[in-house]
Amino acid sequence: MKLLKSLILVLFLLLAAGCTQSKADIKEVSIDEAKQAFENNGEKPNNKTEQFSFYLPENYKVEKADKYNVILAKGAQRYILFVNENEEENSQVSYDTLVKQYENPFISKTFKKNDKLGYLFVHELDSKKYEVTVGIGGTKLTTETELKNIKEDTRNIMIIVSSIQ
Repeated sequence: MKLLKSLILVLFLLLAAGCTQSKADIKEVSIDEAKQAFENNGEKPNNKTEQFSFYLPENYKVEKADKYNVILAKGAQRYILFVNENEEENSQVSYDTLVKQYENPFISKTFKKNDKLGYLFVHELDSKKYEVTVGIGGTKLTTETELKNIKEDTRNIMIIVSSIQ
Protein backbone atom coordinates (compact mmCIF):
# COMPACT_ATOMS: atom_id res chain seq x y z
CA MET A 1 0.00 0.00 0.00
CA LYS A 2 2.86 2.40 0.84
CA LEU A 3 4.45 1.61 -2.52
CA LEU A 4 1.20 2.45 -4.32
CA LYS A 5 0.86 5.74 -2.43
CA SER A 6 4.48 6.61 -3.18
CA LEU A 7 4.01 5.78 -6.86
CA ILE A 8 0.89 7.95 -7.07
CA LEU A 9 2.70 10.82 -5.35
CA VAL A 10 5.65 10.58 -7.74
CA LEU A 11 3.32 10.52 -10.76
CA PHE A 12 1.42 13.52 -9.43
CA LEU A 13 4.64 15.48 -8.91
CA LEU A 14 5.86 14.63 -12.41
CA LEU A 15 2.55 15.73 -13.92
CA ALA A 16 2.55 18.95 -11.90
CA ALA A 17 6.11 19.72 -12.96
CA GLY A 18 5.19 19.08 -16.59
CA CYS A 19 2.30 21.54 -16.41
CA THR A 20 4.45 24.37 -15.07
CA GLN A 21 5.74 26.73 -17.75
CA SER A 22 9.43 27.54 -17.77
CA LYS A 23 10.71 31.10 -17.67
CA ALA A 24 11.73 30.75 -21.32
CA ASP A 25 8.21 29.64 -22.29
CA ILE A 26 6.62 32.51 -20.36
CA LYS A 27 9.01 34.95 -22.00
CA GLU A 28 8.23 33.70 -25.51
CA VAL A 29 4.45 33.59 -25.01
CA SER A 30 4.41 37.04 -23.38
CA ILE A 31 6.28 38.55 -26.33
CA ASP A 32 3.77 36.93 -28.71
CA GLU A 33 0.82 38.26 -26.66
CA ALA A 34 2.24 41.80 -26.64
CA LYS A 35 2.96 41.70 -30.38
CA GLN A 36 -0.53 40.42 -31.26
CA ALA A 37 -2.24 43.03 -29.07
CA PHE A 38 -0.01 45.76 -30.56
CA GLU A 39 -0.72 44.72 -34.14
CA ASN A 40 -4.51 44.57 -33.69
CA ASN A 41 -6.44 47.71 -34.48
CA GLY A 42 -7.24 48.35 -30.84
CA GLU A 43 -10.44 48.13 -28.89
CA LYS A 44 -13.05 50.86 -28.99
CA PRO A 45 -12.59 53.18 -25.97
CA ASN A 46 -15.06 52.74 -23.12
CA ASN A 47 -13.46 55.20 -20.64
CA LYS A 48 -12.48 58.84 -20.85
CA THR A 49 -10.26 61.27 -18.97
CA GLU A 50 -9.90 65.00 -19.60
CA GLN A 51 -7.08 64.38 -22.07
CA PHE A 52 -7.73 61.01 -23.74
CA SER A 53 -10.04 58.02 -24.18
CA PHE A 54 -9.12 54.38 -23.71
CA TYR A 55 -10.50 50.85 -23.50
CA LEU A 56 -10.64 49.19 -20.10
CA PRO A 57 -11.09 45.38 -20.02
CA GLU A 58 -13.66 43.75 -17.78
CA ASN A 59 -12.68 43.60 -14.08
CA TYR A 60 -10.44 46.69 -14.37
CA LYS A 61 -11.45 49.99 -12.84
CA VAL A 62 -10.12 53.54 -12.70
CA GLU A 63 -9.04 54.44 -9.19
CA LYS A 64 -7.63 57.88 -9.87
CA ALA A 65 -6.95 60.06 -12.89
CA ASP A 66 -5.17 63.33 -13.50
CA LYS A 67 -3.88 65.09 -16.60
CA TYR A 68 -1.16 62.57 -17.50
CA ASN A 69 -1.63 59.56 -15.22
CA VAL A 70 -4.38 57.07 -14.54
CA ILE A 71 -4.21 54.56 -11.70
CA LEU A 72 -6.04 51.38 -12.65
CA ALA A 73 -6.92 48.42 -10.47
CA LYS A 74 -7.89 44.82 -11.02
CA GLY A 75 -8.58 43.35 -7.62
CA ALA A 76 -5.58 44.14 -5.42
CA GLN A 77 -3.25 44.73 -8.37
CA ARG A 78 -2.46 48.31 -9.40
CA TYR A 79 -1.46 49.66 -12.82
CA ILE A 80 -0.05 53.07 -13.68
CA LEU A 81 -0.94 54.49 -17.10
CA PHE A 82 1.18 57.44 -18.21
CA VAL A 83 0.51 59.45 -21.35
CA ASN A 84 3.06 61.96 -22.61
CA GLU A 85 1.26 63.97 -25.27
CA ASN A 86 4.56 65.53 -26.39
CA GLU A 87 5.89 62.22 -27.70
CA GLU A 88 4.74 60.74 -30.98
CA GLU A 89 3.68 57.10 -31.36
CA ASN A 90 7.04 56.29 -32.95
CA SER A 91 9.12 57.81 -30.13
CA GLN A 92 11.72 55.61 -28.43
CA VAL A 93 12.38 57.93 -25.48
CA SER A 94 10.38 55.93 -22.89
CA TYR A 95 11.77 52.61 -24.09
CA ASP A 96 15.37 53.89 -24.19
CA THR A 97 14.97 55.24 -20.64
CA LEU A 98 13.96 51.77 -19.40
CA VAL A 99 16.87 50.14 -21.23
CA LYS A 100 19.33 52.56 -19.60
CA GLN A 101 17.73 52.20 -16.17
CA TYR A 102 17.75 48.40 -15.89
CA GLU A 103 20.57 46.00 -16.68
CA ASN A 104 19.72 42.48 -17.85
CA PRO A 105 15.94 42.74 -18.20
CA PHE A 106 13.87 39.57 -18.28
CA ILE A 107 12.24 40.82 -21.51
CA SER A 108 13.15 43.77 -23.72
CA LYS A 109 11.36 43.69 -27.06
CA THR A 110 10.16 46.31 -29.54
CA PHE A 111 7.51 46.08 -32.25
CA LYS A 112 6.91 48.32 -35.25
CA LYS A 113 3.75 48.82 -37.26
CA ASN A 114 3.19 51.67 -39.68
CA ASP A 115 4.52 54.70 -37.82
CA LYS A 116 4.23 53.23 -34.30
CA LEU A 117 6.83 51.81 -31.94
CA GLY A 118 5.51 49.41 -29.33
CA TYR A 119 7.51 47.70 -26.64
CA LEU A 120 7.42 45.16 -23.85
CA PHE A 121 9.90 45.56 -21.02
CA VAL A 122 9.94 43.22 -18.04
CA HIS A 123 12.35 43.58 -15.14
CA GLU A 124 12.71 40.96 -12.40
CA LEU A 125 12.34 42.71 -9.05
CA ASP A 126 12.95 39.56 -6.99
CA SER A 127 12.36 35.84 -7.38
CA LYS A 128 8.58 36.32 -7.17
CA LYS A 129 7.82 39.81 -8.53
CA TYR A 130 8.29 41.34 -11.96
CA GLU A 131 7.73 44.87 -13.19
CA VAL A 132 5.95 44.77 -16.55
CA THR A 133 5.85 47.85 -18.77
CA VAL A 134 4.28 48.05 -22.20
CA GLY A 135 4.16 51.15 -24.30
CA ILE A 136 3.58 52.81 -27.60
CA GLY A 137 5.66 55.92 -28.13
CA GLY A 138 5.14 58.23 -25.16
CA THR A 139 2.34 56.16 -23.64
CA LYS A 140 3.19 53.42 -21.18
CA LEU A 141 1.44 51.22 -18.66
CA THR A 142 3.28 49.55 -15.78
CA THR A 143 2.38 46.98 -13.14
CA GLU A 144 4.05 44.55 -10.76
CA THR A 145 3.06 40.92 -11.14
CA GLU A 146 4.11 37.34 -10.56
CA LEU A 147 5.89 35.28 -13.20
CA LYS A 148 2.82 33.14 -13.85
CA ASN A 149 0.72 36.27 -14.61
CA ILE A 150 3.10 38.07 -16.98
CA LYS A 151 1.45 36.68 -20.13
CA GLU A 152 -2.09 37.74 -19.17
CA ASP A 153 -1.01 41.13 -17.81
CA THR A 154 1.07 41.80 -20.92
CA ARG A 155 -1.87 41.08 -23.23
CA ASN A 156 -4.35 43.16 -21.23
CA ILE A 157 -2.17 46.19 -20.73
CA MET A 158 -1.05 46.27 -24.37
CA ILE A 159 -4.74 46.19 -25.35
CA ILE A 160 -5.32 49.20 -23.09
CA VAL A 161 -2.31 51.13 -24.42
CA SER A 162 -3.23 50.33 -28.03
CA SER A 163 -6.69 51.77 -27.54
CA ILE A 164 -5.66 55.24 -26.36
CA GLN A 165 -7.05 58.08 -28.49
